[in-house]
Amino acid sequence: MPQLYLPIAIIIVFFILLFFFTRKRDSNFKKENILIPLETNNGGQNRIPNEDLPKEVKKNKIYYQKLLKKRRSLQIYKLDKFAIKTSRELNTNQKEFLYKELKKFPLPSGAAWQLSEMLRDPLVDSKEVAALASTDPVISGRLLALVNSAYFRPSSGNNITSIHHAILYLGFNQVRNLLFQLMLEQTINKHSPLPKEEINKIWLHSAAVSVAAGEIAKRLQEHPGLALTAGLMHDVGKFFLPYFKQEDTGSLLLHEDTEDLPPIISEENVTGFSHPVIGEVLCYIWRLPKEIAKTVAYHHFGDFKRIEKLSSKEKKVIITVALADYICHLLGYAEEEPFLYEIPKEALKSCGFPVCPEFLITPQLEKEIEKMIKLLKGYTT
Repeated sequence: MPQLYLPIAIIIVFFILLFFFTRKRDSNFKKENILIPLETNNGGQNRIPNEDLPKEVKKNKIYYQKLLKKRRSLQIYKLDKFAIKTSRELNTNQKEFLYKELKKFPLPSGAAWQLSEMLRDPLVDSKEVAALASTDPVISGRLLALVNSAYFRPSSGNNITSIHHAILYLGFNQVRNLLFQLMLEQTINKHSPLPKEEINKIWLHSAAVSVAAGEIAKRLQEHPGLALTAGLMHDVGKFFLPYFKQEDTGSLLLHEDTEDLPPIISEENVTGFSHPVIGEVLCYIWRLPKEIAKTVAYHHFGDFKRIEKLSSKEKKVIITVALADYICHLLGYAEEEPFLYEIPKEALKSCGFPVCPEFLITPQLEKEIEKMIKLLKGYTT
């Protein structure tokens, strides 16, 4: 009989050891720090202690480890040592030239413009807005398509057929964003020298940034409407860059001797201007809110000192859109080969954001961006 007990005892001991081993291994996994790609003085990489990780990251470590791995695979540019010009740094001749050229591209002055002006007043009567929107079939059609899309109404139910109901359901921020998009589409389709395919790529990237900026601003509870529109507008200068191509440069494609430069610097070398400064001047010509113009001008600020003295509202919108742009490039929603512009840690801390931008991404945010991209592809194809 004792011989029979021996195998049983061995099996019991084995399972006891296995239990403690797996428990210890699981405990070690829980204590494991996430590797984040921050440079150290010795060329290594820092780790964030487990207790300092945001709750969302702790719950989904594998998801964030994949994001950080993807970040390490991309080219990351630092802009702190480059003087990226805004309109303030242009000389008198450059300003006059830029304003003269860009005034050739006005926004349409029809119902969309009138509606956007009405919506500047948060107390405007929604029935008056609906009455004016109903006079334009393009605006009416786009409003109804948007409000009945999977993006806004994922659950089954009766379609909304009333323009007034659609405006109330979407809210003034979304309606105003739609109006800007319609006006920009008309202006860009009429005046941009870029091929249709390039225009569509920039549009889809801008829409993704708009969604991401709006979602981040909601979490921050700071100016989601402004962030939404500023995100849509941030790259508007790219549509008009070819107009400023210098004669002796031949092409807007990067030259061999500029391949190591950040794209925005190569862009300035080729055209004489960068897309942020072109977009900034367009915002002033189109009489858009100054916070949007500042965001377009500074969304690649590089050095926190460049925006430190701006108003708190302007800084928050700028940093939010810069983050949204970073996130969309990381996730592959870019109009060119994906790369990243590093965002200074001081800027992130000033808004209460984690120093690792990837920690602002969530699976839900990815879904929201993807839904909007699918929706817009229906309009751009």
